[in-house]
Amino acid sequence: MERAVSARVKQTKLKRFLVRHRDALIATAILGPMIFWWMIVSGFPTLFGFVLGFFDWVGIQAHPKFIWFDNYVRFFHDPLYYNALLRSIWMGALVSGVTLLAGFGAALLMNMPLFGKGIYRSVWYIPAVTSTVATTQIFNIFLDPTNGVINNILKSMGHQPIIWQFSVPWSVFWIVVYSVWKGVGGAALIWLAGLQSVDVTLYEAAEIDGANRRQKLRYVTIPGLKPIATYIVITSLIGAIQIYEQVMFITGGGPYSQTEVLVFRIYRDAFWDFNLGMAGTSSLIMAVIVFVATAAYYRRTTKSDRSDTIPIKMKGRK
Repeated sequence: MERAVSARVKQTKLKRFLVRHRDALIATAILGPMIFWWMIVSGFPTLFGFVLGFFDWVGIQAHPKFIWFDNYVRFFHDPLYYNALLRSIWMGALVSGVTLLAGFGAALLMNMPLFGKGIYRSVWYIPAVTSTVATTQIFNIFLDPTNGVINNILKSMGHQPIIWQFSVPWSVFWIVVYSVWKGVGGAALIWLAGLQSVDVTLYEAAEIDGANRRQKLRYVTIPGLKPIATYIVITSLIGAIQIYEQVMFITGGGPYSQTEVLVFRIYRDAFWDFNLGMAGTSSLIMAVIVFVATAAYYRRTTKSDRSDTIPIKMKGRK
């Protein structure tokens, strides 16, 4: 009798637990396999790469030696590494800024009532889905120092051809141009989603007050885009700081390693020089910088929102 009662009590408790945590259990069942797969494919390799930063390990057959923070000290004392980090930051900021501005301008055009705007939007997004390897090779054909399209145009105009690969400013310029061409479509679509989410009645109220297009853009559109702007700036910065393929296939880090960014340096350390310790060190430093920059920007952009909600909460408590 006691066993039957205890079994019923356990059954009742189990049913209550299932009902109370139904949503959490469903979410766990759906996300659990995905998280497990991510840990195997990405999570564990990432953690292992971070741990490598505390070892001196050059060559796959060599034995790793635990050296504490020596690799991190070397990173900030060796110009090869901290210069690569600085180039990643300022080139990433340049690419991100130009991409966001160009994408915002393209989104404004996409949002206009144009004929065939669906085709127009698709054309803008084509670069984002094309292969980087293929498009960079086409890009290099245009920049060929002898028979490149751009140099042929310069020759026809009576100018001397330019060897783009031997000029640091031109190399940076073409990396930025390619990166913007590649990313402007995705940025434009996200901006477009933000533009279409702004309440139409705000524009109508602004028109009643006599606002022109410029004033509506400044006082209605831009404030309404604040949430989407926070997202797109953060994701754009993260992606731009980690530029790698453009550098590898357009300049190869040259001339004289002046366009070598940190991710390219990590690739060279890991797969060319087999300096696994420094590759892990650079990876961890870049991850920390990206995280801190993202958190600081997010905190700054949402500061006004938090300050607006604090008095309301305090009044509720009173």
